[in-house]
Amino acid sequence: MPPSIPGVDAYCDVLIVGAGPSGYLAGLTLARYGVDLRIIDKRPTRIQVGYSSGLQPRMQEILQTLGLLDKLDAKGNRMSETAFWGPDASGHLSRSSVGPEVTSATPFPHVLVVDQGDMEGALDEDLKARGYEVNRPMELVHYAYDDMADPHWPITAYVRNYSSGAIEVWHTKYLLGADGAASIVRHVAGVHQQPNGGEEVWAVADVWAESDFPDIRRRCAVWSAHGGCMLIPNRENGFRIYFQLQGQDLSLLDAGTSGPFTSRPVALPENSTLLFDILQTRMRDIMAPFKMEIIRVSWISRYRVSQGIASHFMDSTARIFLLGDACHTQSPKAGQGMNLGMMDAFNLTWKLALVLEGLAKPEILKTYELERRYLSNQFIEFDIKFAHIYLQKEALGSPEFLTVWRQSHGFISGCGHRYPEGLLTRSSIRARINQSAREPLTPGKRLHSMMLIRHMDGTRVGLFDDMPSNGSFHIFILAGKLMTFAIFKAMSNYLASPESPLTYFTRNSSHVSGAFQFENVAQSGLVSGSRHMDLYLIHTSNHLEVELSKLPKPFPEWTSRVYEDPGGEGHASHGVSEKDGALALVRPDGYITMVTNLDNGRGVLECLKDFMIDVSSQYGIFESDFRGSHSLGGSIM
Repeated sequence: MPPSIPGVDAYCDVLIVGAGPSGYLAGLTLARYGVDLRIIDKRPTRIQVGYSSGLQPRMQEILQTLGLLDKLDAKGNRMSETAFWGPDASGHLSRSSVGPEVTSATPFPHVLVVDQGDMEGALDEDLKARGYEVNRPMELVHYAYDDMADPHWPITAYVRNYSSGAIEVWHTKYLLGADGAASIVRHVAGVHQQPNGGEEVWAVADVWAESDFPDIRRRCAVWSAHGGCMLIPNRENGFRIYFQLQGQDLSLLDAGTSGPFTSRPVALPENSTLLFDILQTRMRDIMAPFKMEIIRVSWISRYRVSQGIASHFMDSTARIFLLGDACHTQSPKAGQGMNLGMMDAFNLTWKLALVLEGLAKPEILKTYELERRYLSNQFIEFDIKFAHIYLQKEALGSPEFLTVWRQSHGFISGCGHRYPEGLLTRSSIRARINQSAREPLTPGKRLHSMMLIRHMDGTRVGLFDDMPSNGSFHIFILAGKLMTFAIFKAMSNYLASPESPLTYFTRNSSHVSGAFQFENVAQSGLVSGSRHMDLYLIHTSNHLEVELSKLPKPFPEWTSRVYEDPGGEGHASHGVSEKDGALALVRPDGYITMVTNLDNGRGVLECLKDFMIDVSSQYGIFESDFRGSHSLGGSIM
């Protein structure tokens, strides 16, 4: 990264404010897509301990396509079951039910409990490997938008550099506010946070304890006459405790009254000793008759949470965007905060990259608010309902509670998210799809993984292992037993033609990449602009009986993207008949745009024309070309 140069303004295509999980993932993916970016954060160092900790299955799927999941999995704990505890008929604490943490179809049927510090560390390492790092300690003071003064760099940001004391001037095309619930980006944009539900005060601590509680290695929701808590097991036999502070607890904390304990298991931060005393006392009472003696604390904190959602996730210019807590906040009960924020980033950045590269129309950016605010509203509604039931001691473990819990599995896991009809989602399906299948192909939902045999080497792979997040659209051909039929030949001829989606948007330009080179999540050689449409052929014939070189064009150019679906299990799970087949257009973030018949390739092209640009008409001039000789750095006093 270029050093700051006194007296010279800074220029970048995208400026990200805030280096929490949302900001980090936004930066990392933009770097992968070849976008010129900068990230600033007011903290001198990244988080080391505590804060958000649970990665839901859909987030794990995304991290797998980024090649980061294995590293995080080695540092985390897989949480596979949830138990509910409450008073029995005699008033004794007992288990009312236990069940799987995840019931959605996914390669990762568990929540991965990993410290936010480890998460940010992995993202930071990947970001640095791509030539970028977070600028610290720097804080956005103000920004202004003026496309008349400079249409190519319409946003001027004023950034306080705490190391030099200077106010630096940064010019950018897009500004991403990932700066938390008190977002300065949201404030300057004039966007209001709309509260939904009351404010709650929670205590959270990462601890180790001596305990005979039998479910200490499961996620547990516990209610007794003395209150409730949630236990989240982490690595190294420790666990996280969440409990909602009551009025008497807050009165003690606000008064600063000293607690009853003279010795504590750790040197606690200032103003945390009383909170620990409350924690220890409450846990002894709630968990009785089971032993619960905390012997070590690595982190303890309290925080206020109000369920809320911003009135907008972007400004009217489609240049300012809000991510994560800057646009939605929720209670910690369902473990969604970090996941929703990172999914915001994953939804937005590929769209920004395509627009900056001159490959997509700016209108595509408006789908960010349409899609992410739609899902955020759904989650806030669920969160309020779930919180209401959760706080009723007699309801925990009741049929009503368990019904809400089970019905929410697809939503909490992220695997059941479905985007609404819009520019990127065509809900009308022109194919025979069995809707009773486990994960039927559905526009607006993510493409479910399947186990396949890669033709070129006979390797068994999960789809997400061979589907790296590279900013490309994906055309999936589920051909069943149809490779010798006329419909398959006709489809192949179309895909090999100049009017094919594979070539239409890259014809007569330097973006044509030629034959596809082998690529998976561990070996991604994509350079931004070299390709933005991938082709996958999945069939149910024996791969040893099919000669790759004899497949009709264009498939011989995509040999590492031809797969056998053993036993047709992948077809069946997606509701696709082996005798009918189906074609699915999948976005760079893994969500399905449209599902159609094998003979409707032109329908895919017409869909893409609505938001993609035929670069042959652009003469190679893209928004990202307007960088001139500007270099990073600069300040004014």
